[in-house]
Amino acid sequence: MRTHSPTGGTAESLAADPDLDRLDLQIVSALQIEPRASWAKVGAVLGVDAVTVARRWSRLRAAGLAWVTAYEPGPAGGRLAVVEVECAGNPLEVADSLVGDVECQTLDLASGGRDLLVGVCADDEVALADYLLKRLATGPQIRAVRTQLVTSFVREAGDWRLGELSADQAGRFTDHGLREPGAPTALTGLDRAVLAALCEDGRMPATTIAARTGVPVRRARDAVHRLLSHRRVALWTDVARARCGRSVQAWLFLQVPARRLAGVAARLARLEEARLVVTTVGTFNLAVCVWMRELADVTRLEAQIEDGLEDVRIADRCITLRTAKRAGNLLDAQGRRTDRRG
Repeated sequence: MRTHSPTGGTAESLAADPDLDRLDLQIVSALQIEPRASWAKVGAVLGVDAVTVARRWSRLRAAGLAWVTAYEPGPAGGRLAVVEVECAGNPLEVADSLVGDVECQTLDLASGGRDLLVGVCADDEVALADYLLKRLATGPQIRAVRTQLVTSFVREAGDWRLGELSADQAGRFTDHGLREPGAPTALTGLDRAVLAALCEDGRMPATTIAARTGVPVRRARDAVHRLLSHRRVALWTDVARARCGRSVQAWLFLQVPARRLAGVAARLARLEEARLVVTTVGTFNLAVCVWMRELADVTRLEAQIEDGLEDVRIADRCITLRTAKRAGNLLDAQGRRTDRRG
């Protein structure tokens, strides 16, 4: 796997990685629903042999064009923030200085009234404040920081779908969001080790996890099942945006009357373009990240929102020029996954 600077890109030609074809997109779509589905099952649903599916996925993952990763779900309030950063120096240099921080989970270089848009995650309110005040606010090349505290996730990026499967095909996979009831418990040392393995590769076999953690295969397999079924760990199948026909990522920042916030957020979460919808406390009270096919689609979507939702104002927006990190995964200039950090 390439391990170059996430913001600097590589010397390789962009044409070296063609866009994903229909079968590639269908495989990714299947794994978005059931990330650990067997290749035999994926092949049977798509009408191709398992060897072909496995070979395709191996190529996509090795090239950083698609991947399955994991994260630990948790309450948003007091732990998460969307931070707008204005840079006094070169935004690329500032991004490179931040991208390795564990707290920096997502980092976009953006247009408009901010140079960087940073998704920050911390263990608790104290840790979040420490990072914002002692790390971001004091950076030598940072001119200004504006923080929007996240109060709730209405749509998580891991719930976004490419939509390349028919309804019948999609229905044959088990939605990874379904979970068994159970009170949340603290993760054990083994749980943390399993989470780390799944962050690297959400499809890592139980045999490999067992070898890494030093436990029997059955225990490793049981730990994976328990963590996923109780939603203590969640899997996320992601894809290089520019290679799946969504060349434009935009952030929309909305001001919505408080009494209507929940309803508006729920409606926006149903938009097929919406990757992420969060309610916030700050300059805005709703932030939406969308993936679009063309730049003109952003204006079209804004008009659709303003025409369809009374008293809703899109107060600001920005276009992502480059994503250096997404959900802890380092990306190169073409949006290909190169490494995992955080």
